[in-house]
Amino acid sequence: MRKLYTIIIISFILSLLCSCGTDAPSSSSTQTPSPSPSASTAPSPSPSADSSQRKVIFRSFLSENYQKLSDSFSGGISGIGFADLDLDGGMEMIIFDAGASAAMGVQFFDIVDGKVECVSANMDAVGKTFGGTHMSSVIVNANHFNDFRLMKDKTTGEKFFIVSSGNGAADFTYSELIRFGNKSGVLTLESLLYKYETYDVDSGETTGDTYKIKGKSADGAAYKAANDAFYASAEDTGFDAQGVLTWESNFNASYEGFMAMADKALSLYDGNINS
Repeated sequence: MRKLYTIIIISFILSLLCSCGTDAPSSSSTQTPSPSPSASTAPSPSPSADSSQRKVIFRSFLSENYQKLSDSFSGGISGIGFADLDLDGGMEMIIFDAGASAAMGVQFFDIVDGKVECVSANMDAVGKTFGGTHMSSVIVNANHFNDFRLMKDKTTGEKFFIVSSGNGAADFTYSELIRFGNKSGVLTLESLLYKYETYDVDSGETTGDTYKIKGKSADGAAYKAANDAFYASAEDTGFDAQGVLTWESNFNASYEGFMAMADKALSLYDGNINS
């Protein structure tokens, strides 16, 4: 069985040296396209457990599933964090895989009926091992925890989290604006804007592009208009989500170190909500 010492070292090396290798995702949202993706003003359901209970449940999950997590994150776990992404009063867990320094895959865990469930997984093995009936087809590549931005609608005052997901290689790049929400008390991910470009490796010239607005095909002009409208209608609150990344920490390469990293991430969450 893989030990965490190996996982963290591999994660550190991959995060600095690997080239991006994740294929660009394609949103399967069936909502009607809109040039200005707007937020729903419906109140969010209450979380299935309050924050103090969630801390215990998530921590127990990490402790009890240490080996399964080690096996599922084949390249290594590079970060752990917590944030109330759907703003329902209960935090969710965010785990970064190794990925690469330019774009690490992100896995999201919520608590459903008192049990931890993966609701979005960049790594298939993680989704297969820990996912359930609420798995989203939308996946995320990000660089840091503070890539998750808390926005505020300028008209309604409603707040909501987004993340600008993206990845690429010599022959392609993609970017996707994703909004977090809540359905029946479970965290959801919605693709608002998606752009995919291919390149000639030798010349660097663009050879093709694809655009989507809320999962529906669009042209470049409509995409630009929707992107401009979104950022004109919402402003960044300046709130930074917090978490612990392996190369920023000094924890021992052991089970105890892994749990200490989780405890540090939990304390950062407490600091966030109390600041």
